[in-house]
Amino acid sequence: MYKITKLMIQTKLLLLEYATVNDTAQNHWKLAAIRSIKNLLLHLDLNAEVVPVNNASRLQNLLSSLKGEDLNDEENKLVEELVTI
Repeated sequence: MYKITKLMIQTKLLLLEYATVNDTAQNHWKLAAIRSIKNLLLHLDLNAEVVPVNNASRLQNLLSSLKGEDLNDEENKLVEELVTI
């Protein structure tokens, strides 16, 4: 189940990244946030971590822990967007 939830988030990120790259109205900060979150997910230990795909605040806390600092505004917005799609 953990691999599926991580895969779900990665798939959502990929779709958002594709939409952001192909939409000139999107800013580069969102693209940077997408890539940052994707990189953080690579460091997730699926044997030790539960990926909260339906809870933005828990996912933000998990990603902040992996990052070693608070997520920036764009990353937080992106996490909220991820749990709604």
